[in-house]
Amino acid sequence: MIVLHLYNPETETWQNGDIKLLSLPLHGDQRLWLNLSNASADEQQQLLAKFNIHPEIAEDFLRERHPPKLESSNGFTLMILRAYAGKDFKDYPGHAQLSLLFSNQVLLYKCQLPEQDYAYALPTFDLQQPAMPIKDWVKHYIHAVSASYLEKLINFEDELSEFEDAMLNHGDDQKMAQIMRYRSVFRKLDRNLAYQKEMFADLLDLESEHLLKSLFQPVELRDFYEKFERLLSMTQMYYDQLGDLVSGYMSTSSHQINERMKLLTMVSTVFIPLTFIVGMYGMNFDNMPELHLETGYYWTLAGMAILALAMLLGFKIKRWW
Repeated sequence: MIVLHLYNPETETWQNGDIKLLSLPLHGDQRLWLNLSNASADEQQQLLAKFNIHPEIAEDFLRERHPPKLESSNGFTLMILRAYAGKDFKDYPGHAQLSLLFSNQVLLYKCQLPEQDYAYALPTFDLQQPAMPIKDWVKHYIHAVSASYLEKLINFEDELSEFEDAMLNHGDDQKMAQIMRYRSVFRKLDRNLAYQKEMFADLLDLESEHLLKSLFQPVELRDFYEKFERLLSMTQMYYDQLGDLVSGYMSTSSHQINERMKLLTMVSTVFIPLTFIVGMYGMNFDNMPELHLETGYYWTLAGMAILALAMLLGFKIKRWW
C-alpha cells in the first residue's frame, strides 16, 4: 500500500490518503510525500513509471539491499542511506535501508527494516509540521541516519572503558568472545559508514557536477560529510581499541603460560638427576658395594638434597625465579 501526503498551498493543509489523490503534474507550490515502505513491487514500479524515473535509478530504488548510493537523472535524485537498526553493539541485527527519491516537489520515501525483536524506526512524516522545501526533509533524514550511529557510539565509550578494566583485572574467555563479537559488529559499521562518507566526499569535489549541489549549500554538504567522517573515525578507533584488548589479553595469557612452563621446567630439571640416582640404585645387581653400607641410605638422601638445593641456588643466581 502506498501512503500519500499532498500539500495544498491554497488551503495550507496536507491531504492524507492513497494513490487516488495523485494527480500529475503538480501545480504551483504543491508538494508530495509518498511512503512506499509497505507498497508491493508492482505498485512501486507503476508509480515510478508515472514520474518517468530513469530505469537504472528505478532498479536501484526497488532493490531491497543496496549499498549507499547517490545518483541523479531527469530532475530526480536517488539517495540510499543505511542507518543502524540495533539498540546497542552486542549483536548486529542488520541495518535499516532508507531510499529517498526526490525532486523539487516530490519525495518518494522507502524504509526497509531487518526482522528483529527491537522495534526500530526512522522518523516518519508528521502531518502537523508546516510545509517545508523537499531538501529540508532530505536533510532531516540524513541527520536521522547519522544520529542512529552517534548516540550508540557515544554510549559505547563508557561501556568500553568498563570492559577494558574488567579485562585487565579479570579477563577470561567469555569476555574475549564478547570482544570478538564487538569487533565483528564494528567491521560491518565501518563498511556502511565508509560508503556514506565517500558518497558525500564526492559532492565536495569542486570538479564534480551533481543535482544535489544545486539544492544544498557547500557548508551543508560539508556538514553531511563531516558527520559521517566523525562516525567512521569513532568506529575505527573503537575497533582498534578492541583489537588492543585482544592483543593485551593474548600477551597476558601467553606470559602466564610461560611462567607456569618455566616453573614446570625447573621442577623437571631438579628431579631428572634425582630420578637418575634413584633409578641407578634401584637396579637389582648383587655386586653394588654402596648397598651394604649401614649409612648409605642417609648419604644418598643427603647427596640428593644437596644436589637439588645447589640447582635451585643456581636458578636463583641466574634470576630464573
